[in-house]
Amino acid sequence: MSVGITVFLVLPNDIATARFLREEERAVALQRLIGVEHGTGNKEIEERFAWSEVRRAAFSPQTWLSASAYFGLLTGIYSFGLFLPTILAGIGYTANDAQLWSAIPYSIAACTTRYAVIANIGDDYPGVKYGMTFMMATGIYSSVPPVLTWLANNSAGHYKRATAAALQLAIANCGGILASFIYPNLEGPEYRKGHTIVLALLTAGWFSILANVLYCAKINRDKARGKYTRYVGYGDDRDPAFRMVL
Repeated sequence: MSVGITVFLVLPNDIATARFLREEERAVALQRLIGVEHGTGNKEIEERFAWSEVRRAAFSPQTWLSASAYFGLLTGIYSFGLFLPTILAGIGYTANDAQLWSAIPYSIAACTTRYAVIANIGDDYPGVKYGMTFMMATGIYSSVPPVLTWLANNSAGHYKRATAAALQLAIANCGGILASFIYPNLEGPEYRKGHTIVLALLTAGWFSILANVLYCAKINRDKARGKYTRYVGYGDDRDPAFRMVL
C-alpha cells in the first residue's frame, strides 16, 4: 500500500508535467505522441476516460486470446519454482546448495521447453531432469515479453490499452494459483500429472497465439478492403490506418 501511495504522489500524470525531464526532453516526447503511430494520428493526449473504451478492451478477442496464452506461460513459470528444488534434492544437494543451483537454469540460453521430457524421465536420472530445466526456463521466460507486449501494441487509445493490459495480467497471474495445486508432494519427485497439465496449457497457449495471429490478419484485410472506413480519424486501433502487429 505504501508503494502505491508513493507512486500516486510522485508519478506524473503525463509527460507535460514530468519534472524529471528537461524542457527539451518533454518537447521531444510530446512531439512523438502527437506524431504518427501505426499510421494514425495519436490522440491519446486529449483522450478522456470513457467506459466504452473499457468495454472495448473487455470484449476484444485479442485480450482473451493473449491472456490465455500468458496464463499458460505463467502457470509454467510458477510451477518451475515448485519442482526444481525437488530435482536438485534428488541429485543429492543440501537445501542451501539446492537454492544456489536452482539459479543456474534461469541464465542458460536455449530455444524450447521440455516438460514432456521431464515428465517421463525416471528417478534414476535426476541430472538429465536438471539439464532439461535449462531449456524449460529459457523457453518459457523468453516467450513472456512478446506475448505481454503484443496486446499493448495492438490496442489504442490509452484507456483501452490500459484496461486490456490489466485484464491480461489479472487473468494470467491466476496461473500461480493453479500451479500451487497441481504439484502436491505426494506426486513427487516425478510430478507427471503436474507436468502434463502445464504442457497442455502451454500447447493451448500457442493455439491461442495462432488464433490471435489469424484474427489480427483478418482485421488488417478488412481494413484494406474498406470495412473500417467509418472509423477514419478516430486515432485508435479501429482507424483504417492502424495496422495490427502480427
